[in-house]
Amino acid sequence: MRTICLVLLVAAGAYSDSCLGRCGEKDLSKSCQCNSSCKKFYDCCKDYFEICFSCQDRCGEAYLSSKPCQCNDKCPSHGNCCDDYNDLCGGGEGVTDNELRHLTESLLSFDVNNVGSLITVDPQGKGSTSEDVAPGPFFTHVPPEALSGPTISALIALQDNYIPNVSEGEIEEPGEVAELENFLDAIMATKVMQMTDDFLYEKKLCTGSLRSKIKEIWFDLYPRGSGSALGSSGFEHAFVGEIKKGAVSGFHNWVYFYTEESAGNLDYGGWSKVRDFGVKGLVLEDHFEWLNYKKSVGSSFIATSPEFEIAVYTVCFLARPDSLCPVQMGGHQFKIQTWTYKYAGKTLIGSAYPHL
Repeated sequence: MRTICLVLLVAAGAYSDSCLGRCGEKDLSKSCQCNSSCKKFYDCCKDYFEICFSCQDRCGEAYLSSKPCQCNDKCPSHGNCCDDYNDLCGGGEGVTDNELRHLTESLLSFDVNNVGSLITVDPQGKGSTSEDVAPGPFFTHVPPEALSGPTISALIALQDNYIPNVSEGEIEEPGEVAELENFLDAIMATKVMQMTDDFLYEKKLCTGSLRSKIKEIWFDLYPRGSGSALGSSGFEHAFVGEIKKGAVSGFHNWVYFYTEESAGNLDYGGWSKVRDFGVKGLVLEDHFEWLNYKKSVGSSFIATSPEFEIAVYTVCFLARPDSLCPVQMGGHQFKIQTWTYKYAGKTLIGSAYPHL
């Protein structure tokens, strides 16, 4: 009996110096700590980062705020999963974070309709959402050839078909339907979309026609306003913009930003965050006024093609719905946020945008 007690005491002493089984625990009697406060007080156990920032043996455990990252099925929607959650816990339909980063980096490299080498922008001042720190326009040089490519020109033809007020129903005229079909044909003919189709099929995220899937999730109309009018869609929200409750909603596309700024309908106010892709453009978090309504915090890719944006958003919508989706572009790692919208028995895109 004396030997057994001695062994137990030795084991307990060793255990108290490790975070194994203790992540999130708050016990000041222990010689070191394994909770999110230990970094502040410099008393973390030596294996704190190795054990508590991993989902090893933690998949499906209950949420605990004192843990630095989570390993349950709610963590994707809160953006607080441990880095190895998808690899160890099978999140995202078997698509790992590294696979998403590799795909999105590859998509940018094959984005031949990207016009980053043609246009010039002036971000100007960095400031809060309540002040205008940009006296001049954001776009300073956009030559005609930057807008004449097969997919960008098709996008421009499509973008002027929408009514900003979400409470007013959209009317799809025959000519507008033809413009939509032309846009879908144009983007589906690109290498970017072919790569996306192959990836989604391989991962069993889209086993039918990708063109049909994109048409449904992006362009099916639904009511976003207070009434029943079919006045919105994922495409209108993200690639055009809407007015809802006295503010700008959506509006995450650089082409329409340029169109409206050139027409005098949009006043750029400054930026807060940026990731620069060099000759491939950038991604920007900014604020602006459109049609005299404010967009306090917006984000968009700059100079990328519409097929690239549709591809990245669609992959993230299918692999990480209602959550922060890890991507990599130009060597920069950041996230894409997508939101679903349930209507008429379908799961459609409510919104999609870069999250910096």
